[in-house]
Amino acid sequence: MASPQQHPIEQTAISGFRTLFGGVSSVSRKAQAIVGEFAKLSEAQLGAGAKAAERLRYAQSLQEVTTIQSELLKESYEATTNHYRKIAELAISTPQELAESAREFASTMAQAGQEGAERASEMTHRMGEKAAQANDETGDAAQSAMRGGDRG
Repeated sequence: MASPQQHPIEQTAISGFRTLFGGVSSVSRKAQAIVGEFAKLSEAQLGAGAKAAERLRYAQSLQEVTTIQSELLKESYEATTNHYRKIAELAISTPQELAESAREFASTMAQAGQEGAERASEMTHRMGEKAAQANDETGDAAQSAMRGGDRG
């Protein structure tokens, strides 16, 4: 949370960075999920291969061997297709989420820049008014001194 000493511009910038880093964190989580899907696929393939090898060991005919191999191929294809579908969904959504975070970050930072410019403009305006007032007062004091000096 923002401390009471922070200016609104700092709060806006901090919010922008949190949004951006949240997007990066999301990408990291998605990358981990993709790696997890590859690991699950490998595990499923190894398990199916071991099971098929065990069945092949006891096969008693060429027909049975062909059936076991066909089932293994079908199971492998289905597992691969399902895992790659999940991986594709994760991979497709990741750049979109990161781009959205980047857009939000850019928007927030632009807002912070605009707020900063407005604040600087207000300060410059106030300083100009004070300088003009001081100039007027100095001029008045000089005129007063000159009038006072003319009398003496």
